[in-house]
Amino acid sequence: MSPEGILRAMAPGAGLADFAVLFALVVVVIVAILLGTGLFFEVMNARHPERKVQKHRVNARKWQELAYAPGSILTLSLCFAGGLFAQWQGWTLTPLPLSWWSSPLLLGISVVLYDAWFYWVHRLLHWRPMFRFHALHHKSVAPTVWTNHHETIVEALLNQLFYFVIVFVLPIPWQMLVAQKIYDQISGMLGHAGYEHFASPMARWPWPLASTVFHDQHHGYFRFNFAHTFSFWDRVMGTLHPSYDATVASFESTASQTATKSGPT
Repeated sequence: MSPEGILRAMAPGAGLADFAVLFALVVVVIVAILLGTGLFFEVMNARHPERKVQKHRVNARKWQELAYAPGSILTLSLCFAGGLFAQWQGWTLTPLPLSWWSSPLLLGISVVLYDAWFYWVHRLLHWRPMFRFHALHHKSVAPTVWTNHHETIVEALLNQLFYFVIVFVLPIPWQMLVAQKIYDQISGMLGHAGYEHFASPMARWPWPLASTVFHDQHHGYFRFNFAHTFSFWDRVMGTLHPSYDATVASFESTASQTATKSGPT
């Protein structure tokens, strides 16, 4: 994974060996994000037990969940590296040059598109003929930060194919795609953290963002909250949990009380 190997993978006419270097680099970065984010939330969760979403349930399945992480990570890395490689080889739409306005705009469009992709793929996986590929993930009724990669290869492939397809339909610079993937990894683990550390009015009506409560309720109640970053699709399609907004508001109060107690007296 030398710098020279990465440069060769970016050059038109690169071969299979150069793609392998890129693939290996993606795997290393994803594993680093997994470990760093996971350990961060384990410390945060231990310090703030009052922020646990499902207080009546315990998840002691960390190692069973992590046993499936290698397959999930290899699958998503293949999709992501494949998209980058295809773009670098000129097989896709020509990405727009980096600029102060077009790059954030394309990143925003891609995030919105991924949320739609995730919502409908997730609904598909809850369809009875497809649920066998998703049932593994729902063994964690009370999710933890490690649940994010507790999935089958088919589920990982369906979710992550977005990163291979998007470069053929959106002229997004690869740097913005990397930023989105890093965000996707961290936010996915945040959504499964099991503890609501960042409750905010931005995560409830009329604002569109989702929170840890959002995906935690999906695991706890099964038929609600299918999206990833935004609550838009669930609100429009009638799949938002009825208590979602109120639950987020209750955690805002919990965070405020904790901050008051820990402040100067």
